[in-house]
Amino acid sequence: MNQTISKIPREEAVEAIFSKILQSPNACARLSEIFYEHLDDDNRIPDSDPEQFAKIFFSAYENQDISALLLEVCQRSMFDLLREAYLIPKRFRGKAGMNPLLLTDADGGLMEQVVTEEGKGVSHHEFATFQEVLQNHHCAPRSRLYLADGFDIIRSYTEQLNIEEKLCNRRRGILALYALPDTAALGMSEAQAYAIIWDAFCSIQKSAPSSMVYYGQETGSKDGQKYDEVGILLPIHEFEKQMLHHLEEVDGIVLSCREKMIKQAGKDSLPL
Repeated sequence: MNQTISKIPREEAVEAIFSKILQSPNACARLSEIFYEHLDDDNRIPDSDPEQFAKIFFSAYENQDISALLLEVCQRSMFDLLREAYLIPKRFRGKAGMNPLLLTDADGGLMEQVVTEEGKGVSHHEFATFQEVLQNHHCAPRSRLYLADGFDIIRSYTEQLNIEEKLCNRRRGILALYALPDTAALGMSEAQAYAIIWDAFCSIQKSAPSSMVYYGQETGSKDGQKYDEVGILLPIHEFEKQMLHHLEEVDGIVLSCREKMIKQAGKDSLPL
């Protein structure tokens, strides 16, 4: 095959968690369910170019690249499927990133580009719900609440066999964003950092199923000091009636995880 097929980079940080997933029957069941759900998706559009399908099919075999085959079959990489099954955190790319997309600033005001009209931007009901939670929830040290949109990612091959990404399945909710010690400065790889937050991630999913968890290494900065961040997005549609209760539970889980990390790294690792 003369045409080069783009590859999705391996996420070695996540690979360290595979054994933990295999040890959990519930986790294996969720992964299987989300995989077959995409295979049975009535809206899935088969590749209209049989030749392109064959190229990707054989390339996946030759390069032992399962993500290439999954991408062609269900428009998700292996890691996308793991994230949709709530088995690994979504990647957090900082407050200026597009997923999650922050709709409010650090003080709780709407971003300038957000329109407060029904159907166009943030509805009056959504903003009022956020403001009510903001007023009644006492944020933990080095944490803030934001109104935000979270997304899943759909990937597909273009005619040139490059990978195209699109955001889909928008869910609007309240994002609790927490600062964590800078694991990279402590000499930890991203894989080691993922292993540390794994227990907290699982506890969050048990406490608030369908919440969207994001993790980023060295995505925050304050007074010249970098730090890691973990964000938990609670969709308003699912959690509105018990938002404060779930935020308190999430606070407890994340703060317990952060306390263990600070104890391991030293008090100076994250000034509170």
